[in-house]
Amino acid sequence: MITSIFDPIVIKTSIYSTITLIGWFTFWYKSKLARTEREIAYVCTLLSSFITSVSSIPLVYTLFRSNLTRVLDYRTWTVQITVFFMTFLVIDLMIGSLFYPKKIGLLTGWIHHIVYIGVLTWAISQGYCSIFIMMCLLEVPTFLLALGSVRNQFRHDYLFAFTFVLTRILFHAYTILCAFQLKPFGPIMIALTAFFPLHCFWFYGFIKQQLRLSKTPSVPSKKRHYQSINVTTSRIEEKPQVMDVLKEPTTWHTCKHLSNPAFHASPVCVH
Repeated sequence: MITSIFDPIVIKTSIYSTITLIGWFTFWYKSKLARTEREIAYVCTLLSSFITSVSSIPLVYTLFRSNLTRVLDYRTWTVQITVFFMTFLVIDLMIGSLFYPKKIGLLTGWIHHIVYIGVLTWAISQGYCSIFIMMCLLEVPTFLLALGSVRNQFRHDYLFAFTFVLTRILFHAYTILCAFQLKPFGPIMIALTAFFPLHCFWFYGFIKQQLRLSKTPSVPSKKRHYQSINVTTSRIEEKPQVMDVLKEPTTWHTCKHLSNPAFHASPVCVH
């Protein structure tokens, strides 16, 4: 059983995770697949949220099939995924300070990531990694947000909202109930309960924003034209202007709460 971050398996996993994350980021950056600061900021988050979300599925199945006690059974692979996520937090800070410093805030970036690393170190020592990985189902909306950030055509706010309610509200509430049945007011229940109000607050902000947008009339597109001057004939011909869409900013009706850097992070920690 792994109970220390200095365990050889933890160290090897951290090295492999570092190589994977840096390689992933380098590929996107060098190939120009990610160009804007926002796209670059979500490259590593895209990979991390995908891996953690998929990894949560077996444990979520175990929870629904039996109970939280079975989820708590020791599994080495959950420690390795936890270490991968811890490595992502470090890499996100390192790369972010160089390539997207505006996206790494003091509270939602540096403080959050450092505290998270400390909490997950404690989770490893206490054998709670399986609970953490199970709760990574809450990373599904984070994956959708990251996917929509690196490729705008995949951005769907209402799909994000649906998965947010399903995972961070309903599933989260269910796990709190399971934790209470396991041990009322135990460390797992306290940890899960502490983060639940934050998710409710974020979703409340989304609802307010969508209601405000529904009352705002659409702004019609302005007619555009340009003048083309024929120097040889001294005639001025008016033609419809062909706009370069890359030069015209696109307005996304996206809630500021959903674009908040806090969504870079994993939704729950165990302490």
